[in-house]
Amino acid sequence: MRLLLVAAALLITTDTLPVQPASTLEGTWRARLQDGWTRTDGDRWISFQLELPDGDNVGMGVPLSELSGLGMRDERWTAANVQFTLNRDAGSLSFKGSFDDGVGSGTWRFNANSDYARAIQQTSRTLTSRDLLRLAIHDVSRSFIASIQAEGYKTTDIDDLVRLKIHGVDASYIQGLRKAGYDKLSIDDLVRTRIHGATPQYVQALADAGYRTLTLDDVVRTRIHGATPAFIQEVKTAGFDKLSVDDLVKMRIHGVTPDFIRQMRELGYGNLSVDDLVQIRIHGASPDFIRQMRDLGYKDLTLKQAVQMRIHGVTADFVKELGTLGYTNLAVDDLVKLRIHGVTPQFIRELKDLGYGGVKEDQLVRFRIHGVDAEFIRDVKAAGYTNMTPDDLVDMSIHGRRWLKKRAQ
Repeated sequence: MRLLLVAAALLITTDTLPVQPASTLEGTWRARLQDGWTRTDGDRWISFQLELPDGDNVGMGVPLSELSGLGMRDERWTAANVQFTLNRDAGSLSFKGSFDDGVGSGTWRFNANSDYARAIQQTSRTLTSRDLLRLAIHDVSRSFIASIQAEGYKTTDIDDLVRLKIHGVDASYIQGLRKAGYDKLSIDDLVRTRIHGATPQYVQALADAGYRTLTLDDVVRTRIHGATPAFIQEVKTAGFDKLSVDDLVKMRIHGVTPDFIRQMRELGYGNLSVDDLVQIRIHGASPDFIRQMRDLGYKDLTLKQAVQMRIHGVTADFVKELGTLGYTNLAVDDLVKLRIHGVTPQFIRELKDLGYGGVKEDQLVRFRIHGVDAEFIRDVKAAGYTNMTPDDLVDMSIHGRRWLKKRAQ
């Protein structure tokens, strides 16, 4: 009864309201039948591009069943002097043109429904012919508006009505969200839930998984990041039950999958927290990385060591190159220090070519800290200082003036 009363109110006209007379618009259209699609109800839809008098273009998807007089049903349709019509509550669109092997073009004319315009203007601003065309394109009928108003959205602007229609927010959808505990949502929130798939059915699935009374933002976040009821069940099977939405979302963002958890456990890393798993994924201390390091002799890496190695770029190739240069069985801390201070295999090779091969790893780090590199050593030799020990080179780099004074003597 309430819906009927609202619908009736929309149909009432008065002479005191500023009524825009029924108006027309004209333009050209294009369509490719192969760009059509089929929806779940099996109805075939076709996309049209309408060029407006001001040069703007508007896209429009239309069910073939609503095009009166078209007659075509396949993509290889060829016909001249085609005429067909799309009738909507806001007005009718008449098309003329032709198709050649499924590609069509021609002219269109929009005739607004003055009764519709008169009724809508009682609850909205004065409508232009462009407004009425939009409402027709998106099939914003008086019954649709009445149903939305009956759900409490009585002052909804036509722009919002178009948004609701585009995204499939109807009265039953609003009722479903209300039943799920989300009442008096804004138009933006209604549209947001549809865009991201946070539907009443999805809310119920979350409730069945144990996540009830979530905020709307949390519901939408789980959809955006894929922390769905199916994912919740998967991580529960992996041993993580009753996680917060924040933890579930973090796992999805960083790729902590049930398979990743299983692989880490198989490598001996059990009892890891969600934060531990996230840190591993962030820094790339993956099961593959750990297996590579085990093959190189690092069989008992702690989680902290594995993460440090990845943070500082200690890769399997780095360890292998050091091995070919005689630096084998280095401690994890030494490998990390070498990388932090830029002791690369190339740096070591350059030193070796200048007669400083086999320098201990701690001394190599001192070299880098104090600027003892190949260029420095060549400059020292050019200045007449030959047969310098590694300690002499470091001391000379630190106390260059003292060495210059010594040479002058």
